[in-house]
Amino acid sequence: MIRFGSRLYFAILLVITVLAPLNPGASGDEIPKFIDLRKETGLYIGSPLGHVAVWGDYNGDGWQDVILSSMAMSSWARHRGNKKTGSALDKSKAKRNQDLLLFASADGKSFSETSEKSGLPDLKGKSASWADYDNDGYLDLAVVTIVAGKPPLLFKNSNKFTFTDVSRKAGLTVEGTNPNQVLWVDFDNDGSVDLFQAGTGGSVLYRNEGDGSFKDVSGPAGLGAKTRTNGAVWFDSNNDGRQDLFLTNTGYNTFYMNDGDGTFTDYTEKAGLSGESSWKTSSACTGDYNGDGFFDLYVTNIGRSSRNALYRNNGDGTFTDVTAETGTADAGDGRTCAWTDFDADGGLDLFTTNHIRPNRLYRNTGKGSFMDTAPKAGLDTPIDVFSATWADYDRDGYIDVLLNGHAGLALMKNSGNSNNSITLKLEGDGEKTNRSAIGARVEVKSPAGVQIREVSGGRGCCEQDMLPLYFGLGTGEAADIDVKWPSGKVCSFKGIAVDKVNEYKISEIKCGIDPSI
Repeated sequence: MIRFGSRLYFAILLVITVLAPLNPGASGDEIPKFIDLRKETGLYIGSPLGHVAVWGDYNGDGWQDVILSSMAMSSWARHRGNKKTGSALDKSKAKRNQDLLLFASADGKSFSETSEKSGLPDLKGKSASWADYDNDGYLDLAVVTIVAGKPPLLFKNSNKFTFTDVSRKAGLTVEGTNPNQVLWVDFDNDGSVDLFQAGTGGSVLYRNEGDGSFKDVSGPAGLGAKTRTNGAVWFDSNNDGRQDLFLTNTGYNTFYMNDGDGTFTDYTEKAGLSGESSWKTSSACTGDYNGDGFFDLYVTNIGRSSRNALYRNNGDGTFTDVTAETGTADAGDGRTCAWTDFDADGGLDLFTTNHIRPNRLYRNTGKGSFMDTAPKAGLDTPIDVFSATWADYDRDGYIDVLLNGHAGLALMKNSGNSNNSITLKLEGDGEKTNRSAIGARVEVKSPAGVQIREVSGGRGCCEQDMLPLYFGLGTGEAADIDVKWPSGKVCSFKGIAVDKVNEYKISEIKCGIDPSI
């Protein structure tokens, strides 16, 4: 939303970047290379033990900003840093030993720390997520810290781009659940995003009352079970327009189907998503890797388990474990995962990170299988990455990734290839659809095939990708776009030429398209 005086304007910004046509997926050998530009861009963390990374344009200037956190260490270790990764706190830049850091970018080339200026306190963040919870046009921030048993913190953004802690006033007061992850979701499609915290003592669903306050509805919703939950992911598993919930647990995992009346039904066994009793599932991510119009699910496991797992969505409420046939088992040493089209060929690829083993970048072959291209792309290190958050932060048409973990911080810029891409920033009307458009579904049709994405309020271990949605088009120069809002409204656009216009505004109310920002 853009505010001018007393009037509100709601739009979708479609940022479309054009590249010369060549499809590396056809030749199979043109793999983009990633280069670490952390030092050049001015990013740093408060200790070598990095943890959280979430992209979000908190000041509305069109450039992605980022929240980073690290875990506290001794002063000796903090100042000494990690010589191998160069990720120690830059004392010449930082005025304090802050563990939760906000960096703003105004050009996609460099970042400046604005933590203190924006009013964010010194916190040891474990998870964070952006959304405009009060539909006022400014992205707000939810955070859970490493302090055991404490509820999430909610920081309200303002027109001065400063944050105020409104946690207790908003009613985020449930203690004792040891939250590991915080995510935004509009589970009841009422136009206001709700807040979900996943924790080892059980999870809590806070319903947004629409007046600045939240109410714990976990019990009435059927989500009050005391599972040992490490994280979660929300997604529309059956294309009914409602967000379903998958919990990553120690022991059997849990899957809840959204009934549409404020309640959920445990559908784990029917769906075939329980996993194994010996698993410790550290993260989950969703994406339609085979282009059938249904979101598939990938989970990472660590500890006694021997592999990760890829579940293909059968479209009938059930999933099939296709890990072996797709070649995506990895090593059972998992930290986090993400679906992304790193080579912009129109096929979703899979990125996974591990504790002591190299990362994997599973490139989609388009034939129902994947090949690990991490070493060739330069993404096999650093290892022990907790947050791998994806964004086209410099708006050059290639999707980049920010890695934060216990081996340090790395901003891996995608050097690109010759494929075309489209990035879509969705904004709801703030009435029937939440302003951040979380839960909105987009379908893009092009010569590269049919692709679907959803705007997500968080995923993986503890990260959030940029809210704008990225699509690779391969050699395609035009695309059809369908946007289905959480309100149920659909906006459709045919034959959008990507070789002439690179930015669009689309109103949810009028479904009109405007080639200016």
